[in-house]
Amino acid sequence: MMNERRTLHPAYIGFGVLSILKGFLPIILISLIRGANGKGLEWYWFAGGGGALLLFAFISYLQWRRFGFWLENDRIIIRSGLVFREEKTIYYSRIHSVNIEQPLIQRMLGVVQLKIETPGGNKKADGILHTLKMEEANRIKELLRRAPSQGRQEGIVTADAEQMSISNAVVYGEVQAESDALAGAAISEGNGTRVGNTGSNAYAAFDRADTPDAAVALDAGKLFQAAATSLNFGLAAAFIGGLYSFADDFLDLLLPDHFFEDIVEDSISHTPNILLIVGAAVLIIGLAWVLSILLYILKYSGFTLRRDGKQVSLSYGLLEKKNVLFDPANVQAVIVNESWLRQPFGYSEVKLQVVSSDKNEQLMLHPFIKFSEIQELLDGFVPGMRVHSASRMSLSPRKALIYYVRIPMLIALVVCASLIAIFGAAGAWSLVLLPLTLWWRISSHRAAGLLLEEGQLTMRHRVFGRSTYYIRRPRIVVMKVRRTSGQRRKGVGSLSVNVLGSPFGYKVAGMDHNDIQPIWNWFSRTLPRKPEQKQ
Repeated sequence: MMNERRTLHPAYIGFGVLSILKGFLPIILISLIRGANGKGLEWYWFAGGGGALLLFAFISYLQWRRFGFWLENDRIIIRSGLVFREEKTIYYSRIHSVNIEQPLIQRMLGVVQLKIETPGGNKKADGILHTLKMEEANRIKELLRRAPSQGRQEGIVTADAEQMSISNAVVYGEVQAESDALAGAAISEGNGTRVGNTGSNAYAAFDRADTPDAAVALDAGKLFQAAATSLNFGLAAAFIGGLYSFADDFLDLLLPDHFFEDIVEDSISHTPNILLIVGAAVLIIGLAWVLSILLYILKYSGFTLRRDGKQVSLSYGLLEKKNVLFDPANVQAVIVNESWLRQPFGYSEVKLQVVSSDKNEQLMLHPFIKFSEIQELLDGFVPGMRVHSASRMSLSPRKALIYYVRIPMLIALVVCASLIAIFGAAGAWSLVLLPLTLWWRISSHRAAGLLLEEGQLTMRHRVFGRSTYYIRRPRIVVMKVRRTSGQRRKGVGSLSVNVLGSPFGYKVAGMDHNDIQPIWNWFSRTLPRKPEQKQ
């Protein structure tokens, strides 16, 4: 029956115990190894550990017994809590995505967790069913997928209205979004910018189209190419740091005293300082690159993208499996990222900003695709978005180059001067930072661009990799124009927009005022006027 009480799988008891033990795992392992090293552990330590395990298991059992959820005609009700009872009611019309995930603990227990995402939540999903059998999780996901479309659309409109009411004040000309039909009726003549209503009914046409379901998969070769060009050194460095801090005590037990110090001293005595530094840098970068490849493959192995009617599902992961179901109508922006290694070969990754409880998360629509094939991908899975020719973009003018270069070059000069003062002639090698920094900032300046066409705003910029944002007008909740007094005299400024479901603004700096003004007039609900300035 639809409204009968349901419970989680009994594996929740093991999930609760393992979740608690996971936080104490380093201490437990270090204590056991030190005990095996001769120091020994008294019997009462084992008795206390066993008693704690029984206590954790008993508490988890009570939590499992108290947990229940009900699937009704228009809502799901979740009740939980041991001391303090909590009840959540989530209407189907408010659900924006349903994710089936299998983190490591659930994978060990042979179950999955189901996360229900709604707009306006916190970093956690609004509804989490931690231990379900895969069959039951799929049945619940299918039930939510077949929720009445009319109710779902009403929930989307309500969420948009709630969010946009917050941004009612005008700051640098912050204005609310209107319908795409009104945006399409406006024509701005500044700088030859065209605004049409093409694509305003794309989602409706997509829903009505009698087209076969689509599917995209990433084979092993493409996955390795994507991993080799991802260059996620930050993730690799964090992993190495965490692994080293975790293993530091084990290394002290297994290796002789002063092992690393002796290696460093021997290396310095037999190798010139410059070669040692270069060799160490190459070794670290190589290890980070290899580790980055392995982590990427573990994360995106088995990547599959499917469209079933109005819903799109994607799944990936080797150790921790993830299955996400979302409605394309909830996509707020499309982000195309091109890394330094991918851009020369015409490859990129495509992400989506989707309204969910985790506003920092972006869904990976495709991790490795040719730029020329992105439009075909969007037509099949995210209709209404257009990849316009980059040759039609308005680029950052030459007069704005100084604003890209001056601060990074100043920082590079300070770093070089400090290294030379500390290391003398050897520190002069740091001067190579100056041309590298200049080249980086010039490439960032050349990448910046804006395009307003067919009711869609396209923004492009570069930090390290090049990123392009595609945003339709109804998805923009805040638009800001910023410029200093010096930039105002030169006629340049920066433009940023915020979309529903993201705490971050998409920004392009150093653009000509004549390129920003038509976009401002297009977005403003009043007659064309100049945006407010602020020093």
